Amino acid sequence: MEGCKVSLSQEQVKHVARLARIRLESEDAARMTVHLDAVLEYMTQLNELNTDDIDPTMHVIPLTMPLRDDQVRTSLPVEEALKNAPDRRDNMFGVPRIMDGGDR
Repeated sequence: MEGCKVSLSQEQVKHVARLARIRLESEDAARMTVHLDAVLEYMTQLNELNTDDIDPTMHVIPLTMPLRDDQVRTSLPVEEALKNAPDRRDNMFGVPRIMDGGDR
């Protein structure tokens, strides 16, 4: 893709907008075509970077996911947990069946 100029026509932009279910007026399509061409040009520049020595999962800042310690707590009483359930079976939430095509 080196040195390749990528650009979209207004018809392509309108087509993408239809696929995304976005209503796009003609004047907006012209403006978006310019903006999307700039994005594609930037992506072309990124493709030209040498990333051979960069690990695929490398991040600029370290990613951490702090977790809290598990704590045993008293659960809600069944009646309180199910009081607003639209459908209930015995002491469980009733949900539509998704397997075997049945209702429940």
